[in-house]
Amino acid sequence: MSGDLDIIKSGLIDRIEGVCERLLPDGKPEGGLWVAWNPVELDQKPGRLPALKVRIRGGDLGAWRCYRSGAKGDVLRLVEYVQRTDIKGALAWGRDFLGIRSMSPAERQNLRRAEVVRAKERDEKAERARLFKLQTADQLFFAKPSERETGPAYCPQGTFAYGTGTAAELHAKAYFRGRGVDLDQVQNLNRYSFRFSPATEWWKGARYDNANGRRWKAERGPLFPAMHCAMRNRMGIVTACHVTFFDPVRASKAPVTPAKLMWGEAQGAVVEISMGPNAVPFWMADRDGLVPDALVLAEGIETAASFCAPVPEARVWAGGSLAGVGSAPVGLDCVEWVLFARDNNTGNPQAQKQFDQALAGLEGHGKRVVVEASHVGDDFNDLAQGEE
Repeated sequence: MSGDLDIIKSGLIDRIEGVCERLLPDGKPEGGLWVAWNPVELDQKPGRLPALKVRIRGGDLGAWRCYRSGAKGDVLRLVEYVQRTDIKGALAWGRDFLGIRSMSPAERQNLRRAEVVRAKERDEKAERARLFKLQTADQLFFAKPSERETGPAYCPQGTFAYGTGTAAELHAKAYFRGRGVDLDQVQNLNRYSFRFSPATEWWKGARYDNANGRRWKAERGPLFPAMHCAMRNRMGIVTACHVTFFDPVRASKAPVTPAKLMWGEAQGAVVEISMGPNAVPFWMADRDGLVPDALVLAEGIETAASFCAPVPEARVWAGGSLAGVGSAPVGLDCVEWVLFARDNNTGNPQAQKQFDQALAGLEGHGKRVVVEASHVGDDFNDLAQGEE
């Protein structure tokens, strides 16, 4: 296809933020992503948020997805897509962007050797970033008072355990009661899944500066009371922290979008809300004599929590997203069968595709999976509130 494909792709990855600035000039960095409107779909409309996201730091650099159209791929596919060309055209664009066209054969060979070294360095850097996220996800859940960031967020007063009666806890419980869920009345609630913060930074609102190859937080995002939820893998390790931000005055979500953020590695991890009739956390439920429970599994915490009162005989988990539902550890012996409480996403082909993938992931464990969708509103939490 091309004798210099390897150095072009590696070179574009090495300068991925510059590639995004050239291809998607209306976008901006948010966390480790370049977020922009889709110039192919022309999807910029009132009330919408940009949905084309390119990985520029951490993870698979250059990987991208449009969460509205479903288009995705690697960095060369991004060039093809935005430039409306084929792989030959993408490689030509890459040669011009990297200045390869004017190089001598010897210079190209030197570049290839250098790119091999940089690729190894990128892989090592990505693994360090992954380990940092895993470590700080646990720290963010169990945050201690500090004047420094815990992972991505400033959490000056730390978090407090369920049942300590802090103002942040009472505020969060009032929000859930307004959504038709009384956490204090949940049978066998897993209290170790929840902690409450008087003030957690909505880190998506932070402003960053770059200079001399360094990037730092120049201005913190706004502070809101918050509920921190532990997302644990099959061994009970907190690999991600799910944070719900609340309005500081009213018992409602904070006036930011999105009002829920996750930090860490959420794949394969869930928030356990109810431990079911055995009253044993799922990561400790391999004891002899324990009868397996039915499991209710949903995307959101509020949707999942809506099942705790009407289905006390089941464990209740939240996966945080459709991908999280699909990778949930339902293969454990404590799970007998699964009720997948899906959201209503009619008319959204991308959401339907994600649902199909999540369902396939659940069914891959060989256990019975029953899918239910609320006949009222967007999800079962709307049904719990009696919303039409």
